[in-house]
Amino acid sequence: MTPRRRIWSELLPLEVVRAPGTLALLRRYALELAIAVRPETAAGLPDLVAACADAGVAVAVWPMIADEEGRWASAGNAAAFGAFVARLLEALDGRGVAAAEVVFDLEPPIQEVRRALAGGRGALELLGSRRAGTRGEARWRDAERAYVEMAVALHARGIATSAAIVPLVLADGPARGWERILGTPVSAPPWGRLSAMLYTSLFEGYSRGALGRDDAVALLAQACRAAARRFGPRAGVSLGAVGKGALGDEPVYRSVDELREDVAVAAAAGVADLALFDLGGVLARPPAEAWLQAFVAPPLEARLPRATPRASAVVAAAAVLGRVARAAGLARWLG
Repeated sequence: MTPRRRIWSELLPLEVVRAPGTLALLRRYALELAIAVRPETAAGLPDLVAACADAGVAVAVWPMIADEEGRWASAGNAAAFGAFVARLLEALDGRGVAAAEVVFDLEPPIQEVRRALAGGRGALELLGSRRAGTRGEARWRDAERAYVEMAVALHARGIATSAAIVPLVLADGPARGWERILGTPVSAPPWGRLSAMLYTSLFEGYSRGALGRDDAVALLAQACRAAARRFGPRAGVSLGAVGKGALGDEPVYRSVDELREDVAVAAAAGVADLALFDLGGVLARPPAEAWLQAFVAPPLEARLPRATPRASAVVAAAAVLGRVARAAGLARWLG
């Protein structure tokens, strides 16, 4: 497989991203750019896409709607998300420029994620408190259909699609328990690529001491192999984190060496499509070249780490919990 490298940019102002020095850095390392665009920054997207085209940098649009609407794409906000994507494409058409790709960041609403990461009842709430029932099943199918139609329409225009997915979805069996619990339509839409967000710094940091670095790397290896098995050549992995994102408290890599190790693990697991989170962190922790070189260079030793008891327990628990919750008909996103 031909290696593919992309870098996310979530919080950097668009004018910083389109600065000549930033674009030259991306081009030097042959990096594709996935740029987050929110309602308040949408007006600057055509200028950025035009600047990327002039610089020879491929750009994917990464839409994010208002936080009160969930921010990320999910089953509960398909109509609002689709309307925002259409608005962005219309603005690009009006400028005579085009995005190479649209990224659908499939996650539960941001407020639910924040409560879940805080622990306690928040984590239980994310699992759901209602039985889906007939009405809920119909709403899920409607949401799936909406995202299918979005993907098909984009492909018809020659615009690629990709979906960023939560790691728990990789633990799903045929019932797709986590997909339904989280409200993230992963399976039905014909996404061109699917990138699992496998951030070892978050695995370790958000575990509050329950997992160490070795456990996080073992989880990365198991999840990479699961993604490759399920999605085949469409499988991708997002690594990180170098800097903080929307949540504001994301644990980050301690050193470039941790990124280098993660790249080697993904390569050994057979995943060549990698993305790095994120550009803001790279620029804020100089030298930027050290991070980018570690990300794009072929690993000196591509190896799979040994499984650890804690990592194996996490994977097993996720699979069981997904099956149990799905059997109970829980679907938090039904509201």
